[in-house]
Amino acid sequence: MKEIVTTTNIVIIGSGIMGSGIAQIALLTGYEKVTLNDLSEKILKNARELIEFRIRSLDTEEKFNEFISNDFFMQNVLKNTTFEEIRNSFKSVGILAENFTIDEIMDRLICEVNLRKAVSDSDFIIEAVPENLDLKQKVFKQLSEYSPSHAILASNTSTMSPTKLGLNMDRPEKVIGMHFHGAVPIRGRLIEITGGNRTPDETINLGCQIAEKFPSIAGDRFILRLEKETPGLVANRLTLARAIHLNWILDNAFEQGISLEQLLAGGLRLIGLDIVGLDTIYNTWKYLEENLSPDFAPGRVITDLVSKGHLGRKTGKGFFEWNENAPIIKDVLVNNKTKEFLTVNRNKNLALAIRMNEACRLIEEGVIKGYETINKVDVIENRQYKTFVLGIEKYKEWSEILVNFSQKLGKPYLNPCDMMKYGRFKDFP
Repeated sequence: MKEIVTTTNIVIIGSGIMGSGIAQIALLTGYEKVTLNDLSEKILKNARELIEFRIRSLDTEEKFNEFISNDFFMQNVLKNTTFEEIRNSFKSVGILAENFTIDEIMDRLICEVNLRKAVSDSDFIIEAVPENLDLKQKVFKQLSEYSPSHAILASNTSTMSPTKLGLNMDRPEKVIGMHFHGAVPIRGRLIEITGGNRTPDETINLGCQIAEKFPSIAGDRFILRLEKETPGLVANRLTLARAIHLNWILDNAFEQGISLEQLLAGGLRLIGLDIVGLDTIYNTWKYLEENLSPDFAPGRVITDLVSKGHLGRKTGKGFFEWNENAPIIKDVLVNNKTKEFLTVNRNKNLALAIRMNEACRLIEEGVIKGYETINKVDVIENRQYKTFVLGIEKYKEWSEILVNFSQKLGKPYLNPCDMMKYGRFKDFP
C-alpha cells in the first residue's frame, strides 16, 4: 500500500457542492494532481470556476470577509482570529500559506468526463455522488475495475455502510467511509472515518492520515474514527434522530391547516435542510428507515416537496424560497393557532434529550468508546448546550420527556435506551 507521502493523485467523483469542496481542500493540501470527474464538460467547467472562486476568497481579507459574510456560525468561530493568522497558516489555507499562487494551484486540477481515464493513475479516490445506495454501488463497482490495485476507494456518504458499498465489487478491503461534516469542507473540522467488515486497519489508518492533512479555516481537524460501522455514522445519528419528531410536526401541522410559512415564522428551523438539499435529506431518511428503524420514514410534507422538484437552495425553492444563495425571509405574523400548536408539541429539552439518547445508543452499540467523543463533536459544532455536560445531571428528567413524546407520537425509537435511562453512560467517559 502506498504511504501518504507517495500519495500524489487524489480523484473526486462528483463535482457538486461537496465534490467541488473536497477538490478545493485537496488542491490546497498540495497534492501534485487532483482530478475531478462528472457527467459533462459543462458541469465540470462550473465546478472549476466555483473552486477557483473559493480559493481566491481565501487570498485577501476583503474577499475572505465576503466569503463568510452570511455565515454567522463561522463568524463566531473566527471572532478571536485575525485574517493574517488564517492566511499564514498551512492548517487553515494549505499551500496558499507557502506562497503558491492561485494559478499554480489551479494548474494541478484536471477535469475529466471519462471515468476510466479519471481514475487510471489514482492513489486515493473520494466518491461524492448523490446519496443513493444503488448509484453508489454502481460507481464503486466501476472504480474497482478501472483504478490501480493500490488505490483506496473512499465515500463521502453521511449515512451508508462501506460494507454495502463494496458488496458487488472486487477489492472491498479498499473501501472506507470518509464523511466531511458540513456543507463546505474548507469550513468544517470534523471528518468521520469508518471501515467495512473487510477493511483492514492499514486502509483505515491511511484514510485518517490523509484526512488530517486537509486544511480548514475553522481550526484543527478532528478525525473521528468509528469503532464499527453504523447507519448515519455519528454526527448524522446525533442530528437525524430529531427528524422523527420533525416529520411528525410537519405532517400534523399540514393536517391541521397550518402552513409552512406559519411554522417558519413560528421558529421551526428548516434552513439547514434546504441548504443540504431535500433530495439528499429524503434519501438519507429512507436509508435510515430501512436500516435503523421504520420511525425514520420521510413524512408526507417532505415527500411532496421532493416529488415536485422543490429541493431547497439548489432549485430555488424548498421549505424556503431562495434568491441565489440567500433564503427569502417573509414578514409573517404568527397566528394563535400556530403558536398553540408549537407550544403543545415542542419541549425546549426534547432536542437535547433525543441527541443524548442517540449518543448513548452509539456507546451501547460499540460505535464509539465513550461520551467524551460526543463532547468533542459538540465543541466543533459550537453548540451552546453540551449534551453530556447538561445530561449527566438531567438524564432522568430527559428520559421521562422521551417516554412521553414516544407515546404521543407513536414512535418507539424515541424511547430512552438503557444506557441513558439508568445512567450507565457514566462508566464510559
